[in-house]
Amino acid sequence: MKKLLEDYMIECVICIIAIILIIFNPHKVAMGLTYAVNMYVNLFLIIVSVAFLSGFISEAVPPNTIGRIIGKDSGWKGILIGAIFGTFMVGPTYVFYPLFRNLIDKGAGINVIATTIGAWAIKVQWIPFAIVLLGWKFTLIFNLLIFLFAIASGFVVAFFSEKDY
Repeated sequence: MKKLLEDYMIECVICIIAIILIIFNPHKVAMGLTYAVNMYVNLFLIIVSVAFLSGFISEAVPPNTIGRIIGKDSGWKGILIGAIFGTFMVGPTYVFYPLFRNLIDKGAGINVIATTIGAWAIKVQWIPFAIVLLGWKFTLIFNLLIFLFAIASGFVVAFFSEKDY
């Protein structure tokens, strides 16, 4: 029993807190569980899609193709592909980390992956909405800066971590 408590200390503490919350405020617990289930259902579709995409890329695309298109030596072409790809991505970034790891293992450059994650801050589908609310000048300048800083961050990350990959 002691080993079980040591191995699962965080889970035990969470269960104790959950029991206390259920006793003192069951309505809030029900609201929280409803929210959590809805979040899980929404993320489940994205997670399954990313897992499918990752598996497909792993099996269908040869490593030399990935290396040639977005590899360490792909140059500006690879960086721009990563940046543009990042602007169109939707969903939480952490869901895509296994895909990014798979791409790195297949020969993608860490600079391209870092640029893709940085460019993720640009949401192309929300640009018209941002223009209406914030103005075209602000939206254009802001998104251009995000794009440029995403590219710059890709070079910085590659400089400091290239030896790790």
